[in-house]
This record gives sequence, C-alpha cells and structure tokens, in this order.
Amino acid sequence: MSFRDSQEDVVMDDQADAEETSGTLSFSLLLDKSLPSLVVIAAWNPGKDLLAMVTMDHQLIVHRLNWQRLWAISPDLTVTSICWRPDGKALAVGHINGSIAIHDVEDGDVLRKTGTHQVAVECLYWAEEGQNITDNEDEIFLYEDRTPRFFPPPPKPPSMPGTAPSFDMSSVLGSAMEDLGGSSLKGATQDVKHGLDVLCSGDKDGVICLSAFGVFPIGKLDVRELVVNEMASGTKGDEKSSEQLLNASAVQVSLSSDLRHMTVVCTGTSTVDGRTRSTSSGNYCLSVNTAILGDRRKELRQVALQASSIEELIDVLQTSLSVMEKHWSEAITAVYEKFNGFTQLLREHGSNVSPQDELLGLLTCGYASPALHQFLAASVGEGGLKRLAKSIDTASKELYSVLSEHMQPAAEIIAFRLGELRGLARWHARLACVGLEESLMDRALEHAGMLLVQLERLLRIVSETTGGFRLFFVWLLKALRQLNRETLSQAETLPNVDSMAVANFLQTDFEKDPIGLHLSNSVNGVVVDVPKEVEELMDEVAAMGGFKDSKFLQRTLAQEIDLLTICCHEAFAMPLKVVSPQLGSPCMILLCNTAMSPIARIPVSSTYFEIKQDDGVLAVEQDDELLVSQYICFRVNDNGSPDDPSVVGILRGFGPNHRSQDKRIFREAVAFQLDSSLRCNDIALYKQRQLVLLVTERDLETGDWTGQTWIMLLQLDDLPFHMLDTPQSGANLDLLHLCSSKINEFVLSNGSPSEISLRHGKVRALPQSDVVMPLAVSASRGLACVFTSQRRVFLYDLEEDEEAKDEDME
Repeated sequence: MSFRDSQEDVVMDDQADAEETSGTLSFSLLLDKSLPSLVVIAAWNPGKDLLAMVTMDHQLIVHRLNWQRLWAISPDLTVTSICWRPDGKALAVGHINGSIAIHDVEDGDVLRKTGTHQVAVECLYWAEEGQNITDNEDEIFLYEDRTPRFFPPPPKPPSMPGTAPSFDMSSVLGSAMEDLGGSSLKGATQDVKHGLDVLCSGDKDGVICLSAFGVFPIGKLDVRELVVNEMASGTKGDEKSSEQLLNASAVQVSLSSDLRHMTVVCTGTSTVDGRTRSTSSGNYCLSVNTAILGDRRKELRQVALQASSIEELIDVLQTSLSVMEKHWSEAITAVYEKFNGFTQLLREHGSNVSPQDELLGLLTCGYASPALHQFLAASVGEGGLKRLAKSIDTASKELYSVLSEHMQPAAEIIAFRLGELRGLARWHARLACVGLEESLMDRALEHAGMLLVQLERLLRIVSETTGGFRLFFVWLLKALRQLNRETLSQAETLPNVDSMAVANFLQTDFEKDPIGLHLSNSVNGVVVDVPKEVEELMDEVAAMGGFKDSKFLQRTLAQEIDLLTICCHEAFAMPLKVVSPQLGSPCMILLCNTAMSPIARIPVSSTYFEIKQDDGVLAVEQDDELLVSQYICFRVNDNGSPDDPSVVGILRGFGPNHRSQDKRIFREAVAFQLDSSLRCNDIALYKQRQLVLLVTERDLETGDWTGQTWIMLLQLDDLPFHMLDTPQSGANLDLLHLCSSKINEFVLSNGSPSEISLRHGKVRALPQSDVVMPLAVSASRGLACVFTSQRRVFLYDLEEDEEAKDEDME
C-alpha cells in the first residue's frame, strides 16, 4: 500500500486496526546470539557476509553471517567510526585522536594508518566511481602502467628481527593495485578501467578530508570556513548575505558515485554577516561541489596510484637502510670492541702507540710488541679472529643482498614513476588543476637519479671495504701463527697477502668505517670526502646538462634518501593544496533546531541512489547516462519528552545543479510523524530507495516504551515530496517547518506533519522490546541486524517473504 493511497482512507475503526495489526507477518529470524558487551557501532560489508562491530568495551569485531567470529582486536585508541571499502576487502576505522587505520578483512592486520585529522573522526564514507559513468568520445587519458614491461615486481621491505613489517600497498589499494603491476596481481592482463574510490572522513571540528583509495589525500575543507552566499530577499538589487557555521561538528558525510557532489550533515551555530541568530543552533545539511573529482577522476587516479606506489617504495628504501645499518653496526661494533681492548692493553704496558701503528709495525718489520703478542695470542686468539672475519663477511653479504635485491630495484622503479609523473606534469591543461607541478617533479626526479648513483657508489664501497677486511684478517691470522711458531699442513696454509693492500687498508678504512658513514641516520652534518678529480668530473657533467647539484656526492646515502623523501612529500602534497580550494560553492539548509532535537540523539542516514532519467526523481547531477539523487533522512524528538511524537524528515536532491547555467538550488522534502503510540529508535536508508525504521510501541498499561517492536519499510518514491522554495537567509526556517508550510494538503490542523502508522508501507513485528541503536542494514544481502539493551543480537531476513509472495502470485 502506497503512502498516498493510505492517506485517502484516513478513517478506520478500532476493530479494523486490530485486525490489520494482528495479521502483520514477522521477518524470518536467522540467528539469535548473546554479546559480551553492548554494540555502539555496526556496519555490514558491501560485498561479503560480514558484520563489523565496535563494542562498549573497546573491541573491534568482525563476524560472519553464521556468527562465526572472523577476528577481534582491541585497538589502543577508542574507535569512533567505521566504514567498509566498496570492494569489501578493507575496513577503515576512525579513532578519537583523529587517526584512521585501514584493516585487512581477512585477519584485521593494520595495512596503513594515517594521521588525517587532529580530533575524533566522527564519520566515514567510502565512495566508488560509478561503473556506468561514460567518457567523452575524445577521451585519451587512459592510464596504463608500464613498469611491468621493464621491471620485475616491486620489492618488499627486507625483514629485520624485532621490527614490525611495513604496510602492503597492494592490500590497501585492493583491485586498483592490479593496474600497478604489483606482485599480488592474479590475472595475466591489466584492467585499466578500474575506477577511483574516495574515502571521506569528518571530524569533531568540522574538517572533512578526502583520500584516494583511503591513503592518498586529495581534498580537505573546513566547514567552519565555508561561506554560503544567498540573496537577502528575492528582489533584484539586494546584496548577498554571507552565512557561516560556528562550532561545526561533522555527523554524516556522503559522496555521489559520479564524485561530483558531496553532502555533509553537521551540527553548529549559524551566523549571517558575522551576527549570530538567536535560534541558529541546530543540525545543518551542506551540499558541496566536488565536480573537480569527477571531471579529473582519471588524472587523480593515476597520480594517486603512482604516488602511493612511490611512497611504498620509499618505505622500502628506509626500511632497507635500517636493516643494513643494523647488520653492519653489529659486525663492526664487535671488531672495534676487540681492538678497543688492545688500546687499553697498550696503556697498561706503558705504550702511547696507537693500535694502528702497532699493526703497521708488525706488517713492515715483522716485530710484535709484548702487548700486541698478548692481544693476538691471549685476548683474541685464532678462533676469535675467525669469528670476527666471519661476522664482517656475513654482514657484507647481507648488505650486498639488500642493495641489489631491494634498494636498487626500488630506486629504479621510483625514478621511472617520477619520470612518468614529470611527463604528465608538462600537460598543464589537464594536470595543473590537480596539483601535479612540473618543477617539484623535476626536483624529485633529480634526487632519484642521484640516489641511483649513490647506491652504485655504496656497492663499490662495500666491495672494497669488505675486501680490505678479508685481507686484514688473513694477514693477522698468518701473523698469529708465525708468532706461535705453528707448523701447518699444506691444506691449512693461508694464501699470500698483498702487504701494500693491507697497509693501505690500515691507513684509510680501518678506523674511518666508510660503510657506516653512509648508513647512519645520525650523520646529517657529515660531509663525505670526494676526490678532486671526481668533483671536476661532476662539474663537467653538470655543465653538459647533468645533475644541477654537482656536490651531491658529498652527501651520504642516508642523507640522499632523506632528501628524496622530502621532495616527494612536497610534490605529493600539492594535489591536496590545489584541489581543496576547488571544493566549494556550498548551499546549506537547517534540518532542525537544537531546541527541538538534542544533537547527540538524532539518528541520521544519508546516501546517493542511482536513478533512471524517467523515474521522475530530482537529481543533483547528471553525467550522460548516470543520474544520482541524494537522500538525507533524520529523526527529530521534541525536547526528548516521551509524550512528544517521533518526527522523521527526508531531504532529497538538495544542492545546486553545477552544470546548469543559472546554478539554481534544488531541494525536495517531506516530513512525517509517527503515530503517538510509536517511537522511532533508529533509521537507515535501504536499497531501491527505501527507508527502514526501527520503532517501538508504547505499553498501554505502563505507558513505557516497552511494547511491541516493529521494522517498517517505506518506499521513498511513494512519499509526497514537494519542491521547497529557497528561504531568506534571515528566516532561519528548518526543514520541518518548511515541509509543514508547503505540504498543506497533508498537514493536520495543528500544523504538524502528516502521520504515519503501522498501516503504511511494509511492517513486520519483532519479538524484542528493548531494542537500541544502531540498526545495521545490509542492502546487498537484504538483512537487518537488531541489538538489544540485554546484550543480544538478532539477524532478520528482510526479503524472504517477498520471494514467497512472488511465488504465490505466479
């Protein structure tokens, strides 16, 4: 029965009401389970039969449809919001400190954690580019990743005991990572038609952030800084008044599938031209133009994928540097500790000669002082020398492995990707508006080239230094045997040693440790000595068009990686800076006054539905064949009094059509109140433009809200939406009063909205009476999850009786 049909039959006797109510069916109960703690947040996975929940005891739990626990973790910080990625393979979790963590759906591991906000993240919404968005015929900006043609799969960070593994971008980006040729690629071909998905997050201070694939920031706006310009009256010549929100706090955020329109529901206090109105505090809805995201979605997608891959590879470089520093420091520290003991032994024998000079004397004259003899024979011994030599040799092999298998491949792919981005940056007409700046990309690419040279130099230094240590320990072992006058078999005879090479090692590399100089992060002020002929050669290369910085060889490898990281961060921060000012042209409407609805108690649900052109539904945006219509539903309780009726307001198509020349603001709305015997506990937008209400009936004997509980499904298209006129800025009318004044034929004598009872829509009874928020509805599976104050959960099938009804009709 439609809403309009039910309004025509207003008068019904009590017996008919009782018969209709008693004949109401119940939804099929799929499970009834107890919970260890009350659930405060719940969200269904859009692609899998999984339910994510946040409990009162600070647990984050994911259950399967049969209530088998998939995983459960206890985050260090309080969870304030959750949202699934559109493909269902990752869960975004907002925390009270403003950070957002992306968890793997399989085991709950944190794939990436970002400090996106400074205060609590109140809402999350993950939007995916619509599959039926059509491109212009002259569209040539199709992204194809070419790195698999020239490079093996990107390297992963080397393992190091005692450290946590770095994030895996292939899991963070999901199917989009297939376009990057990642090692997780399962298919033989790459699908370049994968779209862009954007994670929207809003915090307690009214700051909204947009991140491509949930990891790369592409937009940010502060609701408190948005200025809404409206005509003070409808007459020509009137000046525009500027309206802003003070003390704004985000409640809900949603983004259309064409990425051109964003809705923000927030609380705040409105000011007009800096003057605060007496009744201006309440819940507001803002429509923000995000057309830049839809118009430049392909450019943003390519920049985000390339930049995210580069950031992951930079993490590989930094982790590899730490691994090499650890391996080498352990080996070289053992050597220096032994020879520091030799220094102390010399002082005990009254000698002021350095260990280096003592060893050179043994090499040139074959004479060992008593201190040196004691050190070699007693303190170190042949076994100790072999252990030191083995530790240096093992560390050098690890360094060579990390350099050749991790750092060099990562640096090569970074240089290749930066080169592609620099080429794109020269297309100013397409990429300048998304913040891809050519000068910054040139600088980052130059440092990537310098890094490749630094890695080649370090490979040579590792080879020369470890070779010198091998000669040194072989010579020292032969000297020890000669001092002990040992007679060895031919098989145990050590090879001959080049005395000049050993002397050169003792004079240059024995105490300077050139490898450690390049690996340590604590040598920012150190300048590497570069031979004069090399400096002259680099100056000639610079004059012929080479690196502009001809002195880069005076830096260490650690310093070069730091500079590359800084340059990439500066370049990749530009999309956020450039795109953010283009997110604007807001329009705003007051949903309800604070005096009518306490801010913390109002349930809100907002989303976008794709519609057809012949549906007769107002759409805020159109992209060829794609139409999207926005819906915001909210509940209003007058002062929270139990005697006040539950009022539900619905706003549809709110926002300007940014493609029309007149930029008119369109808004349709309807408001209705539930029967006085019903109270709305929670609301949720459902599939096919339906609204689900969880309501409780008043107990006739006690007057408490402990009676029968119902789930009501209302078809939004059947509700009497009416176009609302743009109010004057100073009128401060909320949506409830606008609806009441406009829909006269459906208004009762006292001016309140139309009344909805159990006779309207699809209504089913639930056996529970102590239901509480949240109501978790799965549009993809047709399920509703209801929680009670007694820590129980009930899962209902919302569509089973519909299938049975269709069979009966056949």
